[in-house]
Order: sequence, then structure tokens, then C-alpha cells
Amino acid sequence: MQAIPLETIETLLDGQIDIRRRPGSIQPMRLPVAELPFYDPFTQWVASCATGCRLRFSTNSTSVKLTATQHLLALPNDGERRGAYDLYVDGQMFARGWGEGGAEMNPQGGLTGDAALAVAFEGLPAGEKRVELYLPQAATVAITGLELDEGASLTAIPDGRPRILFHGSSISHGMEAEGATANWPAVASRLAKLDHLNLGWAGSCLLSGLAARIIRDQRADAIVLKLGINVHTDGQLKERNFLDAAHSMISIIREKHPTTPMLIVSPIWSPPRETTGDGPSLQRMRVLLQMVVAARVKTGDAKIRYLDGLQLFGPADAALLPDELHPNTEGYRLMGERFHKLMLSGDGALI
Repeated sequence: MQAIPLETIETLLDGQIDIRRRPGSIQPMRLPVAELPFYDPFTQWVASCATGCRLRFSTNSTSVKLTATQHLLALPNDGERRGAYDLYVDGQMFARGWGEGGAEMNPQGGLTGDAALAVAFEGLPAGEKRVELYLPQAATVAITGLELDEGASLTAIPDGRPRILFHGSSISHGMEAEGATANWPAVASRLAKLDHLNLGWAGSCLLSGLAARIIRDQRADAIVLKLGINVHTDGQLKERNFLDAAHSMISIIREKHPTTPMLIVSPIWSPPRETTGDGPSLQRMRVLLQMVVAARVKTGDAKIRYLDGLQLFGPADAALLPDELHPNTEGYRLMGERFHKLMLSGDGALI
């Protein structure tokens, strides 16, 4: 096997905001490494998870082996398996692998197992092909090595397709989905043949100025902000603050994306939160976000739109919401297909 130097592997990475470099490893990060001290520990961790991060390259190798250190979040066992690496060849799913090794992280703290992990894929088609290896969305992954067939070709192929950027909560992050590309932003983007950047931060979509600055500074041909659910917890924002924070986030992003199509998406169905809360209920949040968009349109923003989250996942889909908050894999697939139909296809497509 041919071992690829870390310096070369780094050129193959896509879907990250920054890269944390340590002796012997590189870790894709979905926030700026230099600003880590600005964030609380939970946000540091979820924004360090690898959702949407992938290796993209052209090769004639018939095998691919990745080594890494991995910390996978232990989620409730509902019959679905997490921590998958999804391999695509020429745009089509080739295989889903879970690898051997890796440590499991308890939500209350502490690790179980050896973090060292290896995942290998064999029997790739002969000849030159485009390979995309997606890292698991519920884990932090520090890459330590990549191996191909001896003498195989290797060329980085940056994604030049139009890019759609998503920011949201765990529902956009998609930790509960079984596969690395089974979250709804990935499903919708693949159906539309778009590049996508997933800045879903589980539990940490707080209408944050720090998050807005990151989004502002990214290449994006469309921006999707799915807002509200994380600030419902403990009533973190009252109605007045909620409106101000939403406008502030949009204004910061508009500093560098003045005419980029932007979509504001309100919360999906969550029965215990629909009419209750120490701050706005989900029903009220939908009204407030629609008001925010209407105010922006009134002041001249012709490129901003609103989408009611219930159009993506509503009361009729309750069977696909096992914890009454997060969809399961089938629910995420349905959301992605609906988003594609509503917002990424036809004459009214965002891109």
C-alpha cells in the first residue's frame, strides 16, 4: 500500500471551516481553531464534529484505507447505528463502513475504548474515478493516515459546484442519522447536485454573532438558517431578544453576502414544545421568524425568504420522531427530499 503524507491529505479535505494540526494528525473543524476559547465547551465539541467533512480526490486505486483517532458520541440505542464513513464513487454511494476501533464518548463525560481507528474499502472500480469519503457526523475525527494501492494516482479535486450553506441545530447536524450523508442537508444537496457546507451545531444554534461571522466569511451561493429550537430550551431568549438576535445574525451575514439568496426556516414539529416554554413556544417562533423576514423584505432585501418548518416535518410525521425532538434516519431522508422539492428544484429554486 502507498502511504499518503499528511501534507497531501490536507489538500483533499473539504467541508470544514479550519484544520487543527497536531503532530501526526489533522482534524477538520467547523469553527476557527484560533477562536476556540471564545466558545463554551459543548459548542467547541459539536462544532468539532465532522458532519459534512470529506476527502475528495481522483484516483485509479481499487482500495482506500483511512486511519484516525475518533471520539464518537454515544447516543440512545434505537436500533440505528452511528459513526459511519460513507464512500462515494463518481457521485454514487459505493459503501458504508464503520471501521474498527475508536473511542465512545458518554454524553455525561468520559471515554470508553481506544481512540485509534481504521476503516478500509476494497473492490473500487478500476480506472480513474472521483472518490468522496465522508467522515461521521457524530464524531470528532483526527486523520493520521491515508493509504491507496501501491503506485496509484492521486489528485485533489476541489468541489466547484454551486455551494449551499446550512446552519442550524442538532436537526441540521443530523447526529441521530445512521449514515454520514443521511442528514437532511446532505440528502437535499445531493439530489440537487450541489456542494454543501453543514454548519449545524447540535444544541448550539443560539442565533450567535460568532456563528454569524463564520457564515459571513464563507463562500456560499445560498444560505439556509434553520433557527429557534435551541433557544427554546430553558427560555434562553425572550420574544424581544429573539427578534433582535435573529435580525443581528442576518445583518452580520449580509455584510459580505448582500444579495446571496437566504432562507430562514422555522422549527419542525416537536409536540412538547409547540405551545409551551419559558420564552416563545415553537408556534410563536414560527410567527416571529416570519415577521423577521417580512421586515427585511420591507426594507429592500429581495433575496430573503421564509419556510415554515412544518412543511419539512409536521404532525403527520410523528412516528419518525422517536424522542419527540429528533427525526430518525427515515425522517431525515424525508426532510431532505421535501427540502429539495420545495427549495432546490423548479423555477423558484434558491440556486
